[in-house]
Amino acid sequence: MMKHSLWLTATCCLLLSACSDNSNNVPQPSPKPEPELPITLDVTPNAEFSGTIRVNLGRFTDHYKNWRLSPEAQDVNSDGHIDERDAQSLGIRNQLETAIVIDASEMDALLRSNPDGLGAGSARPDIFVQGHYSAFDVLRYLALTRPELKLDSIASHRETGLDTYRFRVSWDQNGDGILDPQDQQSFQSPDWHFRFKLDGGEKRRITGSLDGVGPEGEALYLRMDQFWVQPGMNLRFQPFTPEMTARRIWVQQQEVDRFTRNGNRVIVPELVASFDGGKNYQTLLNDFEVTAHNLRTDIFQPGVITAVDSFLSAFDQGIDVALNYWPTVASKAPVGHFALFRLKNQASRVGAGWTTRFGEKATLKDFAPFAQCDFGADGTPTGTPKVPHESCWKDWNTYFGGNMLHLMTDVWVMNQPVEQVHLIYKSHYDIFGMEEFNGNEPKERDFSQHQDGSDLVTLRTFPLPDDASSSPLLDASHFGWGIADCESCHNNQSPKGHGGYHWPINSVDGFDQQQPYYCASCHGSNGAPKGHGETARCFWCHSEDQLPRNHGEASTKHWISGQENLEGNRYNYLIPASTLPRDAAGNHAPYTNILSTINSDWDMSKSFPDPYSCMTCHPNH
Repeated sequence: MMKHSLWLTATCCLLLSACSDNSNNVPQPSPKPEPELPITLDVTPNAEFSGTIRVNLGRFTDHYKNWRLSPEAQDVNSDGHIDERDAQSLGIRNQLETAIVIDASEMDALLRSNPDGLGAGSARPDIFVQGHYSAFDVLRYLALTRPELKLDSIASHRETGLDTYRFRVSWDQNGDGILDPQDQQSFQSPDWHFRFKLDGGEKRRITGSLDGVGPEGEALYLRMDQFWVQPGMNLRFQPFTPEMTARRIWVQQQEVDRFTRNGNRVIVPELVASFDGGKNYQTLLNDFEVTAHNLRTDIFQPGVITAVDSFLSAFDQGIDVALNYWPTVASKAPVGHFALFRLKNQASRVGAGWTTRFGEKATLKDFAPFAQCDFGADGTPTGTPKVPHESCWKDWNTYFGGNMLHLMTDVWVMNQPVEQVHLIYKSHYDIFGMEEFNGNEPKERDFSQHQDGSDLVTLRTFPLPDDASSSPLLDASHFGWGIADCESCHNNQSPKGHGGYHWPINSVDGFDQQQPYYCASCHGSNGAPKGHGETARCFWCHSEDQLPRNHGEASTKHWISGQENLEGNRYNYLIPASTLPRDAAGNHAPYTNILSTINSDWDMSKSFPDPYSCMTCHPNH
């Protein structure tokens, strides 16, 4: 495995041809080290194909979307928004279908036996290392194990001219037990592709029919046999309109033609970025070559290019770039991927950061609420006739899809060049109701249960003392070196130091209890490692598999439940109100019971307030 370090240098082995005559004593060249990779954390991912994958077949019937797009849609509750709450008051709800649950180990065992002749393991061993699979491999497994599904007319990725398999699907759409023309668009259909939705954990505010990914998942133009399947993922295989198939083929053909014109190299015409939320754009690079940096050797074969390589190749050309790594996050979503953290000195703050889009410029705005589909039914930008209104609203009428996906860039295969890498720095604090505690300036916080101003304090970071400090600075000889919670030993029941008196309390800022980061303002950080560039919402990554140890109540969780604690919280009823918490079928479903760390969107620790205590002891310099 590749070992990444802070601003890591990856070591590599060069295969040197042996000299046939050692007596010549020809000096061997020293191995040339690979260039530094701009990664802020020492992380070596090791993804495994284990657990389960949930799959649905056929189109999802979205009753809410059908109502919302009809003339009957109305603001029933008179709150200024037409949304799922209005639909539910009229008895309009979506029903969640029963999913096919695939055991990853069973799928792996069957496909390793090459039962369909398409490969022992993945049908794309040129893309995936042994033991990892694509969405096409999942479809192969279903066709092998379920009588209601069949694949025909399979053409290899080497034959189609698009570097992807083509095939036809028959599915018993009407459930009569027979695969025949009565199944309509699901008999010998060339128009089947897939949608995907990742495991979002507890976070349910993006499952919106129009303003989110939709309960059916995100539609995409990517090649099915190059799309890595992450355990816990939800896939939907379905027939799309012929116009969607044509658009997808057109996109893939542009990429192949661009690849061929440039001598089978991945030359991306444009890297553009907006640093102000989309108001203005800068072109950072033109016609730059993207090369493989082999960041995810746990998943992909050496030489496979992914979208993250566009950032790393920009770094090779002198653009300031940094990546960070997301573990399982506070919503309990198991991410496990690298992401763009900084570009030209503008770094993310968790709730504000870089959104990424990859694809043809002509398809940048294909997917949108109330989509227009102002392109040809043949998939080309100028073709006639245009995509029919019914087809447009069936396949493109949702916010995410095409160029903009919830797909991490280190697994977005890009062996053929897209036309544009399109980056926008956006803030999601207002959209998702996050409290913007950025740790840089004093900020008041009301800790009272009813937010009535009865427990108002000032939050701020403290500068750590330098070597000239008159206070004793802790070092490795300290018996509690590296333990963050000073109060575990230094408390009124077991006093150590300060002459046995009560411990200093930051009463100036309104606190009435001991705080270890206040201790650090005099005695230093007690061996705490430096920060890694983040400035806000540290709990977002440090809550599950990265929950900090020995940080007092910041290392613990508690249940928050009931109407009083949850219904009035901005995380439950948000601004804008159209962004609601929803169940898996897209129906409005408020949070009622949350197991949360003390520092979270629901609460904040007084003794270890995030991020102020974090940034005092873990400064980013």
